Amino acid sequence: MADTVSINPDEQDAGWRLTGRHVLLLMVGFFGIIIATSIVFTTLAVTSFRGEDVERSYRQGLDYNTTLSDRAVQSELGWGAAVNVSGEVDNRTLVVQLSDSGGAVITGTTFTGGLRHPVDSTLDHRIDLETHGDGIARADISGLLGQWTLEVSAVNGEDRFEFRRDLDLR
Repeated sequence: MADTVSINPDEQDAGWRLTGRHVLLLMVGFFGIIIATSIVFTTLAVTSFRGEDVERSYRQGLDYNTTLSDRAVQSELGWGAAVNVSGEVDNRTLVVQLSDSGGAVITGTTFTGGLRHPVDSTLDHRIDLETHGDGIARADISGLLGQWTLEVSAVNGEDRFEFRRDLDLR
């Protein structure tokens, strides 16, 4: 005789049954994992990188026309900058030299600058660019490794020249 299936609700099945309690626990567990993961990733995102690479970026956006006119004046000077890094990691020197449109070294210039880290602004370094009357500025950058952006401002009388260079210090 073939097995028959009873649809009588009074008969108990000896196997596992999915109940409302099981569904509730599955739903709470599923959404609990989703919420916990969201909290962890949101906390990591907020505490690791604030998403702003430049301070006062809104103000800089408002002053963009002034920036463009300053760059046009700088372009008319025809100056150029040569950047060189020499030495090993423990004894490394940054060398900056300005030249005019004819290639002559520009002397009497005061340099200020810094190295910006491309990801974390807390790692940025101010550097002391020293000149010795020969138009060449030197700075000690010993111990620095990785990718950096050199930002230099040079002033010679009324003229101002600003430039950036990406450096790969290995």
